[in-house]
Amino acid sequence: MELIAPGWSDYEVLDAGDGLRLERLGDILITRQCAQAIWPRHLPERDWRPHAVHFRNDTGPGAWSYPRGPVPRAWPIRRERAAFEMRLTEFGHIGLFSEQETQWPWIEERLAARAGAKVLNLFGYTGGSTLAAALGGGQVTHVDAVKGVVTWARINAELSGLGAAPIRWIVEDAPRFVSRELRRGNRYDALILDPPTFGRGPDGSVWQLETSLVPMLAELEQLLSDAPLFVLLSAHTPGVTAAVLRNLLVPLVARRGGRLESGDMAQRCASGPYLVPQGVYCRWLP
Repeated sequence: MELIAPGWSDYEVLDAGDGLRLERLGDILITRQCAQAIWPRHLPERDWRPHAVHFRNDTGPGAWSYPRGPVPRAWPIRRERAAFEMRLTEFGHIGLFSEQETQWPWIEERLAARAGAKVLNLFGYTGGSTLAAALGGGQVTHVDAVKGVVTWARINAELSGLGAAPIRWIVEDAPRFVSRELRRGNRYDALILDPPTFGRGPDGSVWQLETSLVPMLAELEQLLSDAPLFVLLSAHTPGVTAAVLRNLLVPLVARRGGRLESGDMAQRCASGPYLVPQGVYCRWLP
């Protein structure tokens, strides 16, 4: 099942093509590289007037240029009850994986069915799924290996009125945290993970999706409670398809039953007929 994110009043993909995408973050227009946008742009050149342009090559994180003058260091945008602080980082990130927009109401709806459900969000980044889980009434454990990113997620929680919500903020390597939780005997009713292709933990440990994800999933299954609500796995690694994620969760179905939903995630361009591919997902439901 393809999930298409349409954008919202404070965020949208205006156009994409020629290896680029044009996005609006509140009142700020930005352009970033988009390798899969190999089709021609829909909008004319005169409409591509971004405030900030990011370019990245193979030798470094990249850099922003500002053809229309300086932009704020940080500014907030809102989506319904959630708020996000936007920043332009050297790697071209903005503090939001907006294609997950379609997952957030799904998370909130399922958690609303059971007050106080325990949720583990691994590789939690700046907390979009954490906010959705908290808004659904979940008790959330948010884990990311980068301290600054966890601080950023906490700022988003404060902006969303969730500063006092039951969210546990953890700066730790995800596989190490999972192993420790298993030894501690902790259990969770819902698991959310959006693993990167490659990463390094605070202790220098290396994460590679192709070799690290399978053993961690085996341990994560043991962290599920006796009456779990869901598992949500998504990825943005080239070559990893929805069928790959589905196959990774097949053992869970074999042992616990339930069903799988999987497909592509894409963003709709506001200006025309294009869909911008933005990763894949697989969801397990009991």
